[in-house]
Amino acid sequence: MGLFDRRATSSPSGASGIGAAELAEATELMDRWDAALGDSDAMFACLAQIARRPWAWWAAASRAAGAAGEHALAGRIFLFAHLFTTRLVDRISPEKQRETGLGRPDPDAYRAIAEQAVAALVQLPPELMIHDTATGKVDVAAAWTMAQAVVAA
Repeated sequence: MGLFDRRATSSPSGASGIGAAELAEATELMDRWDAALGDSDAMFACLAQIARRPWAWWAAASRAAGAAGEHALAGRIFLFAHLFTTRLVDRISPEKQRETGLGRPDPDAYRAIAEQAVAALVQLPPELMIHDTATGKVDVAAAWTMAQAVVAA
C-alpha cells in the first residue's frame, strides 16, 4: 500500500493544478495536523483529509509553495511527510491505513518533498519555529537537517 487509495482526487501524475487555492488548502491541512497531534481521533480524521491528495500532489504542492515564496509551508509539508514516514506509518494498522487512505509515501515523492524543503528552508531564519505544538518544536535549522538527511540517503 505505497500510495493513497482510490479516493485520491487529482490527476494521475498528481502534479497539475497547484495554485493559490491549493496552497491555502495545504496550509489549512498542515494547521489541522499540527492541532490534531496528540489526539488519536483528530489525527486519524486529519489523515483522512490529507489522504484525499496523493503523495505526488504533496510533492507538487511543496514545489509550488517554494516557487510562491511560501518556504515555511514547504518545510511543514516535509515535516508531516517525515513524521508520518519515520514514526507513524509502521504504528498504524493496515486496517486503519485502508480506512484513512494513507500509506507509506513512494520514495520518489518523499525525496522530492525533502529536496524542496532543503531548497526552501535556506530562505528562512534558522531559528524560526515552523512546528510548535504540544508534541514538540522544530525550527528551520532542524527541519533542514532532517530534509538534507533524506536527500543524502
